Amino acid sequence: MATVDLRALDLNLLVALDALLAERNVTRAAARLNLSQSATSAALGRLRSVFGDPLLLRTAGGMLPTSKGQELAAPVRQVLAEIGRLVRAPGGFDPAGAEVTFTIAASDYVEYAILPRLVDFLEARMPRGRLAVRPMDFGAVGRQLESGDVDLGILGAAFAPPSVRSRPLFQERFVCVVRRDHPRLLNRLTLDDFCELDQVLVSPSGGGFTAQADDALAAIGRRRHVRLSVPHFLLVPEILTRSDMLAVLPARLAHGYGERFRVFDLPFEMAPFTIVAIWHERTHRDPALAWLRQSVVDLMSEGAAAVVPPPRRSRRRAAH
Repeated sequence: MATVDLRALDLNLLVALDALLAERNVTRAAARLNLSQSATSAALGRLRSVFGDPLLLRTAGGMLPTSKGQELAAPVRQVLAEIGRLVRAPGGFDPAGAEVTFTIAASDYVEYAILPRLVDFLEARMPRGRLAVRPMDFGAVGRQLESGDVDLGILGAAFAPPSVRSRPLFQERFVCVVRRDHPRLLNRLTLDDFCELDQVLVSPSGGGFTAQADDALAAIGRRRHVRLSVPHFLLVPEILTRSDMLAVLPARLAHGYGERFRVFDLPFEMAPFTIVAIWHERTHRDPALAWLRQSVVDLMSEGAAAVVPPPRRSRRRAAH
């Protein structure tokens, strides 16, 4: 196996390699590096010479990394992160003057439960920073944390990849929700009602018609009728207001829209669930990300029982 001449490799080339492998496009990588396209192309040429490999190949669908390029992506990002920590000024992270961008992955329910308080907090404590929120991809979040595409994931503990660090934020329970003028349910919800009514189910991965409630029902020999499966919690309120269907929703979400809906306890036993924050080992000692994680934990501890008020209902979209 050919060895790399480290004398031909400088830090700027590694920064360029990280950008090129992440963007898979010379123009976008140049913009990210604040370099000209020709300078970025020249850097790619030097990298190819240093590693003795094309690293990125042009295809009809854009540039794709070679096997060597894929092999280098995560180690290069980790090396750059370690160097960043080494050269960072002592004294830890100063949010008041920081110009950093945090990237969080979360489901729409978690966004609803956490983001309003977090945005207010960051505006007050980190006025020059930015926050990017990405939809939660349960199958990819472990890789996203490892690569640095996501700094912090927030999701149910049952869905956390085993390879990451985690910390509990709050515990949540499920309740039943129907529209306020539902013709059958006025003051109580029986188990027979629950099993007989059509239901809308939230399947974050898309297309599923069973969830934790079905396992709990099976344990007592009962079944429910799920008529509609949707990928997002925030689709459910508009569906409920236009139908006689029932939904099982997290309590924070349901009670936030209590003025529009009737909320009932489940007529059977179902265990609560825990929402956790997850991150990769390589960012565990990063002062900025440690500050972000602790801020999220503190915010949820202070307002664990708080219900975020819903936005005014519009004709375009309702959320819950």
